[in-house]
Amino acid sequence: MASEVFFGGMTAAEIDRQYNFRKLVPEHPAYFARWQAESEAVRARLGGRYDVPTGPHPRQRADVFPAGTNAPVLVFIHGGYWRALSKDQHSFIAAPYVERGVAVVLLGYGLCPDVTMDELCGHAQAGLDWVFANAASFGGDPRRVVLSGHSAGGHLTAKLVSENRDRVAGGIPISGIYDLEPMLGFEVNEQLRLDPDSARRLSPIHAVPAPAPLLMPALGGLETDAMHRQQADYALAWAAQGNAVREIVEPGADHFSVVDRFAEPGSLLFEAALAMLKDA
Repeated sequence: MASEVFFGGMTAAEIDRQYNFRKLVPEHPAYFARWQAESEAVRARLGGRYDVPTGPHPRQRADVFPAGTNAPVLVFIHGGYWRALSKDQHSFIAAPYVERGVAVVLLGYGLCPDVTMDELCGHAQAGLDWVFANAASFGGDPRRVVLSGHSAGGHLTAKLVSENRDRVAGGIPISGIYDLEPMLGFEVNEQLRLDPDSARRLSPIHAVPAPAPLLMPALGGLETDAMHRQQADYALAWAAQGNAVREIVEPGADHFSVVDRFAEPGSLLFEAALAMLKDA
């Protein structure tokens, strides 16, 4: 496989150098441990509704952090290359938004290879459907729902914004992979089980609608050239349909620390996200 040519003339070794984020950021376990600890503290402090079923799979669950009446709603979908991590490690994101009057919902979904990529995307859609059906029950305004997500969750965010363009107020995909073709030459595909047809069909860059709400794709300034190309190409495709788009490049952030910036008041990404929510 190492010499076989895949996406953009890249070999599997080159794809690994561009898309193996854990190898690129060897201190990633420290991020995960801190996120877990901070999230446990936030759940204990904020209160909310946890592990609410959004579908039959045991990982189809939502955590809800209310923020008063008629609040805008930020939906966040976690990353993990569609095969790892969970919503439970990302509760820390909710605190600064709730403190500013934004309700937050964290969505879980089944992971590959336990489920197929199609099933996984269906879980994310079911979670969003649950948000729209139940927003009023936790004080959220269903007309002011903004989608967000990181890495695999960035891909899912982009896909859901396209498929729910008449219902969502905007999208903030963070460090997303919008063209899945490189995954065909990457080791994670042993679990994802994509083929050329499904990789194209599930790639948001090939399904940009018009008209559509504001999209604000974001990533860390320290991310790889391939990730910067993914974002730039997707932003161009979105704009080419006449849709509003604003790219965010968070200075000095890598593939994992960009999540911290999303929850850091004063950062470029946080302030842009908060403004989108308040304007929704």
